[in-house]
Amino acid sequence: MSNDAPTLGEITQLTRQELTTRQKTDPIRECGRAALSLLPNDFELGLKLAYQKLHDVPYREVKTCWRRLYTDASLWKVLKLVGDERDEHLCETLPEAGGDKEEVDSKSDWVDEVVRILDMTLILTGAPEREELVELWFAALKAVLTPPGSHLHIDDPERPRKRRRLSSECKTSRIPASFARMLPDPPPTLRHAIPRTNELSLKAFQKRVGDANTHEPLVIEGAIQHWPALDERPWNDPAYLLEQTLGGRRLIPIEVGKSYTDEGWGQRITTFRDFMETYMLERNGEVASAADHMDTTQSPELDEADSSTKPTPTGYLAQHDLFAQIPSLRADISIPDYCYCEPAPSPHLSHIKPVAKLEEPLLNAWFGPAGTISPLHTDPYHNILAQVVGYKYVRLYAPAETQRLHPRSTDESGVDMSNTSQVDMDEAMALYPAISCWGTEEGCETGEDEALCERRREFEEDYHGFKDAQYIEGILAPGECLYLPMGWWHYIRSLTPSFSVSFWFN
Repeated sequence: MSNDAPTLGEITQLTRQELTTRQKTDPIRECGRAALSLLPNDFELGLKLAYQKLHDVPYREVKTCWRRLYTDASLWKVLKLVGDERDEHLCETLPEAGGDKEEVDSKSDWVDEVVRILDMTLILTGAPEREELVELWFAALKAVLTPPGSHLHIDDPERPRKRRRLSSECKTSRIPASFARMLPDPPPTLRHAIPRTNELSLKAFQKRVGDANTHEPLVIEGAIQHWPALDERPWNDPAYLLEQTLGGRRLIPIEVGKSYTDEGWGQRITTFRDFMETYMLERNGEVASAADHMDTTQSPELDEADSSTKPTPTGYLAQHDLFAQIPSLRADISIPDYCYCEPAPSPHLSHIKPVAKLEEPLLNAWFGPAGTISPLHTDPYHNILAQVVGYKYVRLYAPAETQRLHPRSTDESGVDMSNTSQVDMDEAMALYPAISCWGTEEGCETGEDEALCERRREFEEDYHGFKDAQYIEGILAPGECLYLPMGWWHYIRSLTPSFSVSFWFN
């Protein structure tokens, strides 16, 4: 806990002052008098109005005024909620007032609700012009939950509390010391390995990206060994991640399902605690192993899985700016210097749509169990993908192979999917062991392979030339980075529970 964290009284006073002192240049004024009149007394209606405006048009077209309205209405709601709780004398039990920690635990539902309101604001709007204020609220709430001179202990089984423990099935088990690190047995076979280098200098990297002819992938070892996330503040420690998310109370957006290209895939917002319980930690009270999330398409066998043992759908915190939402985790990493190099233009990437020049690299978190997949796709930026926890299998295809990869077109909902291949890589590897990282070469000479050969013929008709496309592949280990040039196609699968950070730059 930071010594600079405000007390609940101080953050309440500061928030009221900020909300009642409106600058002439504040974009919220564009909402109009009728909308602004809803604050502060009818903030619920203000939230409904702003929420509707947030969803009337694509997000990039939403006016800042409506994001501001949603943010300020949320803060008025927080003030009302905290004020009501203070009136009921809950604050008498707060650590800053000398109260007992167990009493705070037994009456902390209001904390959960405040966290929910603030995180929904961050996720939906980014809290424009209120980012620092919201972060101060989270610091104050951490102070509420953490007695001075201690850490935020999560679900100690020897201390009774009202809230349910991390595992409802194994109520006396403690949080494991780390996520599972066991690679599948046997591990993936690499036929065409991505080139590697160790402690690549900034000058050497600039030379590589400064020439469009040398925009080629490279695994870089020894570039992020100084990150606290790898050692002193380890992201491989579930308890540490729960501590940084207020005991798992923080909300995160996750994807549920194998891949965004699959039927049944969806998105939802959940607490970090529930994400950990459901997808990261629980397997009959033990940490999930790599094998728990492997599906049958990874091997040459194509038998249908037993529906009676159907696994829990995969959950994935994917492509989310977690570090703007939770700055304490941002402090555990640093932007690699490589991201500030100047790549030469790539004039021959016709399959890549132009994007604006970035002032700063774009950071995204990728956190999930073994078996999470990013389907074969490409991005309009250069990328440094840094692996912090666990292992990932990566397969890459050069831009020259684009036609063989059969890009999608615009889908039924009007979304441009041309950056994603129609090919299901797992299906392709199951059908063609010669290009699989899980199998060995086999033919169709015998009668018992007739069904398999028919499926191969159908696949070749649908995706002609794919099995002959040239690729390179590799396994990213903790502490390693992958330089992924703009326009290169990539398929990525987590082999163990994994936490990665991507840095897009151009």
